[in-house]
Amino acid sequence: MRILIVISGLGFGGAERQVVLMSRELRRRGHQVLIYTLNREVPRRSELAESGVELVVDQKRWRLDPLLLGRLRRTVVQWHADVVHGFLYDGDFYVRLACWGLGVPVLNSERNDAYTLSRLQRWGYRLTAGLVDGVVANSYAGASFARRLHGIEERSVHVVWNGIDLDEIDARLARSTRPARQLNSEPGIKLACVVGAIKPQKDHALALRVCRELIDRDRSWRFLFVGDSLLEGSHYKQQVLEEHQRLGLQGVASFVGLRQDVPEIIASCDVLLVSSRYEGFPNVVLEAMSCGTPVATTDYSDVRRILPCAWQVASTRTPGELADIVLRCHREAETLRQLQRRWVETHASVSHTADSMLAVYGRYLRLPLGATPIGSTR
Repeated sequence: MRILIVISGLGFGGAERQVVLMSRELRRRGHQVLIYTLNREVPRRSELAESGVELVVDQKRWRLDPLLLGRLRRTVVQWHADVVHGFLYDGDFYVRLACWGLGVPVLNSERNDAYTLSRLQRWGYRLTAGLVDGVVANSYAGASFARRLHGIEERSVHVVWNGIDLDEIDARLARSTRPARQLNSEPGIKLACVVGAIKPQKDHALALRVCRELIDRDRSWRFLFVGDSLLEGSHYKQQVLEEHQRLGLQGVASFVGLRQDVPEIIASCDVLLVSSRYEGFPNVVLEAMSCGTPVATTDYSDVRRILPCAWQVASTRTPGELADIVLRCHREAETLRQLQRRWVETHASVSHTADSMLAVYGRYLRLPLGATPIGSTR
């Protein structure tokens, strides 16, 4: 099969990571894969080295760039794509227009849920609704959202959970120097981490209040916030900084910026704390489950389907309840390590994701792939 994937870029977001992992696995199975980016931000290029996955890096010059649309359309035709799959808003919208009338199956992706589109984006989807054949969501919550957003029938929306390369994770951890304990080397501390871009969706203010609650109960707790730098100014980041100072967390809660060793940091922490308001399939939770780090989280998307113990998911967004869960995670860490890893091995390896995606592609190509979707709606 010849699979052409279109995405805004190959930055360090979760969708981009999943595109790289899935593309490598599909290529390993003998399928031809080409990733076409709509901008030159491709820091993940090196992750495709020696994989056999082809990469075309383009640059969109305007919101709607007719020249880029033409180049993408020619690529679809000349590369003889069997299916074209868009990721993120620009990828979704551009594949709809570029493939118009070509007779090639066009799929879009839904990587989140409960978010708000701009009016222009909403009209873009509405005006091109008839140009997409199906949507692949990475969560059941996202699938329900996609049906409403795209105005598409239930049978044309499929769920394929994110996957993770367990062999790669294990190899990285075998070489790890426990970077979290280097970032905070105080002896005798308990260390929790919060991982994610500093934006309202992640609700860092709540995470900081949980930090304060835990410190008030046990002064040996310390916290690492991994993601953007607070120094890169935005109104929300300023609010987070002010809350950090108001709660008196200087010296106990540190913002360490963007890192390339996130799995190693998570693995060398005692607990991963997630305070998100909404997500798609939570990659960071999957990484923690693979790394053996217990997860304490708010309730969003499919997280209750993913974590092995119901008590790991807070029923309210209160600092006290989340602090209780963090403490219980720490007490029951050994049991959670085993349960979480077993769930990933059974449901969310990159091999499972590839099986599911191939089964979805097969529905549109009518190919006898013989793969059963894992987590797919029917």
